[in-house]
Amino acid sequence: MITLVYAYYQNPMMLCRHLQEWETYSPDVKENVRAVIVDDGSPTEPAIEQIREVGFQVELYRIKENIPLNLPGARNLGMRMAPEGWCLLTDSDHLLQKDDAENLIAILPTLKPEIFYWLPREWADGRGLHPHHNSYIMQRSLYWLVGGTDEDFSGWWGAGEGAFRANLTRVAKHVDLSDVYLTHYGRGDIPDASTREWGRRGSQYDWTGNPILRAKQVPYKPENPLRFEWERVS
Repeated sequence: MITLVYAYYQNPMMLCRHLQEWETYSPDVKENVRAVIVDDGSPTEPAIEQIREVGFQVELYRIKENIPLNLPGARNLGMRMAPEGWCLLTDSDHLLQKDDAENLIAILPTLKPEIFYWLPREWADGRGLHPHHNSYIMQRSLYWLVGGTDEDFSGWWGAGEGAFRANLTRVAKHVDLSDVYLTHYGRGDIPDASTREWGRRGSQYDWTGNPILRAKQVPYKPENPLRFEWERVS
């Protein structure tokens, strides 16, 4: 069994693409997969308006406050609600297609719980793309062994993925998979594939402009996850 963990922020078209693909999964895959989606406080176009039956369990949670760039919090909530075992933790613009889901379920028994795995990826049109080192196949227990993602980075572009990765590599080795791909959608493929709000590199939200965050020395264990009110929606 593996849990697909996604954050959502006003991405209705991209979420529909995931649901469309999940419906095509084979019965064997559907018996071995579930999904946890966290709506990160979308003020409009909430995820609940898109959710439908796909043939396996899909749990939806919602963060009540619209915290800018709160991917750390959304990931922490998703991984807190995921059951013990394997998780695919990735971004909303990364899709696990039917054939790759088949391959993942096939190799799952060979994966080692003390190791985390990075996946190759390709563009939606089939062009090659470098691996995404903010997408992981890992055990839920390993995620929390390092304290999850540091919510001090919430509100800042960059989302603390570098700190999480450094903390993770302190306690676990990684392996690059070769036969399970993620398919990456750009905004030219689906207009809301990634978050459109807030600034990014060089903006007022760029974490590198925050001296407190820059001063953090990895490795360390983040504290006080889930600093917000949330609810289960479906």
